[in-house]
Parts: sequence; structure tokens; C-alpha cells
Amino acid sequence: MKKTPKTYDVLIIGAGPAGANAAISYKNLNPDMTVGLVDKAIFPRDKSCGDAIGPGVISALKRFNNEHILEGEPQVVSTTLYGPDNIGIQNYIPKVKNKEDSIVYVIPRVDLDNRILNLAKESGVDVYEGYSFVDFTSNEDRSLNVLIKNDNQNLEFVTKILVGADGANSRVRKKLNYKPNSDWHKAIAIRAYIDSPNYLEIFEERTLMFEINVSADKGYAWAFPSKGNLLNIGIGVPVSIFKKDKLDVNVLLDNFVSELESRGVVVENIRKQKSYLLPFASSRPKRNKEYNIALIGDASSMINPMSGEGIFYGMEAGYLLAKNTHKLLDSNMISIGIDRYEKEFTKRFKKHFLSCALARLILQSPFMTKRLLRVASNDQDTIDFVVELLFDEAYLTLKEVFKIGYKFVLPTKLLSLGQKTQSWN
Repeated sequence: MKKTPKTYDVLIIGAGPAGANAAISYKNLNPDMTVGLVDKAIFPRDKSCGDAIGPGVISALKRFNNEHILEGEPQVVSTTLYGPDNIGIQNYIPKVKNKEDSIVYVIPRVDLDNRILNLAKESGVDVYEGYSFVDFTSNEDRSLNVLIKNDNQNLEFVTKILVGADGANSRVRKKLNYKPNSDWHKAIAIRAYIDSPNYLEIFEERTLMFEINVSADKGYAWAFPSKGNLLNIGIGVPVSIFKKDKLDVNVLLDNFVSELESRGVVVENIRKQKSYLLPFASSRPKRNKEYNIALIGDASSMINPMSGEGIFYGMEAGYLLAKNTHKLLDSNMISIGIDRYEKEFTKRFKKHFLSCALARLILQSPFMTKRLLRVASNDQDTIDFVVELLFDEAYLTLKEVFKIGYKFVLPTKLLSLGQKTQSWN
């Protein structure tokens, strides 16, 4: 006799920060809900990423009093930006708008993701590790039959809402027949871990280092200090440029290591080199309203086109989805709730993502990169705005366009020197 499938109010595919936070949000907003969380990996597991989390992620954790998982982690105090001709500026992390904390941490994803998943488990979420999503079918009442499997067995569930939080290569997204991002709207990146006994001495503090148009034309690189001597390094390039110039990610990483060494950084024990795709939020899929299915995180192309950051947007999407649907699960209005989530997320972040996409386009020009860093090194407002694009929800207004454009054409000597910005070349 066929076993009756277990029923969930919400079933989430993908247990990274986006999916786990969605599960946490549902259980906190409605503790009586039944929530299932599925991931193909068994945690703790590694995830290729820069490992930096900023004020947005901290705010998302604080929403349900979960910020304690960050206790004991060292805080980053500044950013360092390099451009062509070794032009660089070092700047404190400004107080970002609409955020309680202007703090940045660097925590390996193997640790961060496991901690957030444990929060989901503690909240009463059913977690299925080591299971892959296979397929779904729709029922007359718009509920969904969902099939998952591991090496030993198949499991079938019935759910009122299916959430795809299964990353850049989302199987849920593919089953919905959504088109992948074009090459212009995604990047390829490679990450590695190194040991550097003198990084903090070279930069005199715990700083996030970004490099634009140096180790890779039209690309960016990073070096983020974690605990002890651990450093997360990597480099990313838009896929369109990667293919056009027939680039090799391993060669690009070698170039960046050479740049680090040229600045006096000791590089030891390079390991865990892994490439991955970043689907930019400058092109996001439109929802298929036939099904009560929502996408969040990388599965829905929620990656900052300028910084490559995606953790905050994915976690916030998970919360917004739960907020807009948790009261509708026993009604025929679930689809309306998913629409509200999509509209709220878009309204909040659309201008920010478009501004970051424009900034990325501008910074692909070595001349514009050099000019921006010259202006920023002499003007605190400009560098603060750049940092807020990286870590907050800032966006370009006509006023900002005028202010920054005006400064671009001014002679450098006429710009007021920022008090907390250090520059060199």
C-alpha cells in the first residue's frame, strides 16, 4: 500500500541563509505552521563566497533575536579600495542608513550557514539533509506534490507553498522553465583561502580589500580577513567578458596573489579554490502565477551587481515572503501573498540594484575607476556613498548623480579632503 505523503504548510528547497531564514521567519510569525527544509548537502558544508556579512544580515538576525550566533567573531573596521596605477584609498565603514549597526564580519560560510540552519532546527523546522529536489506536480486545490530523493530512498510531500532557495543553479527554477540570466547579467568568480601572518600589519587594521580593474580588466578582486591569519581571497569577472577574452579563473587568481605579494602581503597555503556563478539582480525572473511557488536568494538572481553580495538580499526575501503569506495558508489567496512579496521586494531594492548595475558598468572603465578613486580620496561623501552601495541599500538619485558628476569634472585640488580617508599611490 502506498504511503500517504507528509503534508507541510511550506516546503523550502535549499537550506542556505535565504532558505533557512525563510523557515525561521515562518515559524516565528506563526509557530503552529508546519515547515520543511530540504538541502542536497549534509551540514556543515562549504559554500563559495567572500564570507563578508554586513549591517543588513545583522539586522535580519536581530529581527528574531538571533544575533548571538555572531558573538566572538572579529569585526572589520574599514574598507580598502585599489584601482589601476595602484591608486588606493582606505576608509572607515560609515554608519549606513536605515540600519542599527554599521558592522561587518567575515565568517566562513561553512560556519555561518550551519549556525543559521541550527536556528531553524531549534525553531521546530523539519530538516532533510542530503536530499535533492526532483520534481513537483500541481493538484486541483493548488497544493503541490513534491518529490525529493537521496541515494537510498525517495520521499514525497504535499505542500501549500513551495519555495526555491536552491542557489544559482536552482532545480526549482529550471522546473518552472525560467530562462537563466544572460551572460551580461552574471559573473564567474573563484574563491580561495590563504594564511597571511602579516595582512593586518600591512593595512594596520582589519580591513576589507577590494581591487577594481587591476588583476583582471573589467573585473574585481577581494581579500577579506577572518579569524587569526585566515584570509578569504577571490576574483570575479562578468561572464560576457570572461568568454569574450577567453579568460581562465585560475590565472586570474594567480594574478591577484601576485598583486597581494607586491603590496607586501605574505601568502601561504592556498587552498579550497572553487569557481561559481553569480546571477546579478539586474535581471530577475518574472513569476509564473500558475503555481504557488516562490523563489528567493540566488535562485531568484538576488546578487548585488556591484559587490557580488547576496546573503542579505536572500535572507530579507525569505522574511518578506513569510510576512506576506503566513496568514493566507488556509485560504485561496496564497498566490496574492506571493505577488505581494515580489512587489515589496522589488519596490525596496529595484533602484538599489539598478544603481549598482550602473556603477559596475562605469567601473569597467579603467579611466573612470581611477577618477572615482581620486575623487573619493578627497571627498568623504563620495567614498561613503560607494561603501553604502556595497553594504546597504543606497541608490542614485538625480541629486546624487549631479553631486558626484560635478565632483568628477572638478580639479582634484578643489575637493575638500576627507578627515577619515587615507589615500596613496
